[in-house]
Amino acid sequence: MRFNLFLLNKTLPRGVEPGSPEYRGHVGVLEGWVSIIGNFILFVIKLIFGWMANSIALIADAFHTLSDVATSIVVIVGFKVSQKPADKEHPFGHGRAETIATLTIAILMAVVALEFFKGAVDRLFFSDSDIDVTQLDWIFISVVTLTALAKWWMASFAYQLGDLINSDALKGDAVHHKSDVYTTVLVIAGLIAAKYGIPHVDGIMGLGVAVMILQAAYEIAREAIDDLLGKPATAEFIQEITSLATTVPGAQQVHDVVVHNYGDQSFISLHIEIDEKTSPAIAHNIADNVEHKLAHELNAEVVTHIDPVADSGEMVQNIRGVIEKALTPFNKGFSVQDLRIVGEGPVESILFELPVPADCSQQDEMEAAIRKALEVAHERAAVIIEFKAQMTE
Repeated sequence: MRFNLFLLNKTLPRGVEPGSPEYRGHVGVLEGWVSIIGNFILFVIKLIFGWMANSIALIADAFHTLSDVATSIVVIVGFKVSQKPADKEHPFGHGRAETIATLTIAILMAVVALEFFKGAVDRLFFSDSDIDVTQLDWIFISVVTLTALAKWWMASFAYQLGDLINSDALKGDAVHHKSDVYTTVLVIAGLIAAKYGIPHVDGIMGLGVAVMILQAAYEIAREAIDDLLGKPATAEFIQEITSLATTVPGAQQVHDVVVHNYGDQSFISLHIEIDEKTSPAIAHNIADNVEHKLAHELNAEVVTHIDPVADSGEMVQNIRGVIEKALTPFNKGFSVQDLRIVGEGPVESILFELPVPADCSQQDEMEAAIRKALEVAHERAAVIIEFKAQMTE
């Protein structure tokens, strides 16, 4: 851990501050070059020992390690492109180049896995060649074990840097490294089995190598595709936005938060509720303050929409309570937003928004329950409910 940070600080150019785009780019490129150098050395070691022992699993593992060189090159290119400023063709910047790099890593891993699977099947059913057990001794096995330990360090290095700058590309590269650790362990098991007269374990372990690589590729690809398609913001991030926004005087509640991420850059839109008696000039000032607060704290471009609401009064609180009580049987923690009431004696209209999960299938039942509850005290009131799909996990 300390060595990783020491290496990062030693290579960091002067004047580059943590949290800046330049810092993020440096971290990504550093991890890429460390991976390239380390993987090439390990590839040579594994390939030599694999040929010496005629082990298909160890040779497959060597080329898996070599494929990590390609993925690290992809990481470097992805970070270089993502640091380019916004232009006419890409007004939101190039941040998603990191995500494309992550998906490319997954595709390369899947191709390698299929090749390994083919090689292992050939070894098990169509080859008469066995492992040369005369080349196997504990020194040989110990060297292979040391390569696994080296890959474990590379995985922890990549994951630590990925966590430091919240990069899926680096975390994906870490998963790739870690899969190499597990596959090397399987190879070691196959070599030991061959040493004790069970050579077919080598082919079986080759299949295990292929399956583990394919599983890792699937997990990485799923994350990348989710990001490209538009993964919702986490509940924790939405809560952070809400907490920051409501520290601005005059901003009472926050809802309809939408977040789009482009690498480390976020684009946020949200609705803030203010007292309906607030003048337009003050309301505009509140919106500006919220935007500046979130932009500064979260490195984001922010757009706010003002919702004037009646936030006090016995009638407002009673109606809010009736609605929330009607929603209790659905047990989803629903909250009423943007509640507006027209008229007081009697109430003529009740309008509000209700955020629900994107896959909610109970909207009709919920609306019927709310209308039935409100009819008891406000039978002449027109009830207008707008269900809004939540943009969170």
